[in-house]
Amino acid sequence: MIRLICIGKMKEKYFKEAEEEYARRIKKFISFSIEEIEENAIIKYLEKCNYKILLNEKGNEMSSIKFSSFLNKLLIERKSICFFIGDWRGLDIPADFILSISKMTFPYQLCRIIFLEQIYRAITIAKGINYHK
Repeated sequence: MIRLICIGKMKEKYFKEAEEEYARRIKKFISFSIEEIEENAIIKYLEKCNYKILLNEKGNEMSSIKFSSFLNKLLIERKSICFFIGDWRGLDIPADFILSISKMTFPYQLCRIIFLEQIYRAITIAKGINYHK
């Protein structure tokens, strides 16, 4: 089970459509949800997760292949993996791992899309599906 916990709502239609497309693709392979919450509700979600990963530009960077291996290992070992993405203010929570998708700064809406694509890519790499080039 993977949960993407996002502070705030995705408002832009074009980002929402991309998010829905990647979520649909991911759900073909694993149990997956995107949950949009207010920051004050985060403690409830921290308690529900066996492994907490915060997305933050100061975190560890990985190649897509390394991320695939990392994610696959966690899926085998854990019941519930939660990825946390903040809003425009960022997010600072206790986490088991801090992951950076880039040292560059992106709008948080775009980070959600980029990261969903990387989750989908990681799954296809692990399954040997011809998507990753």
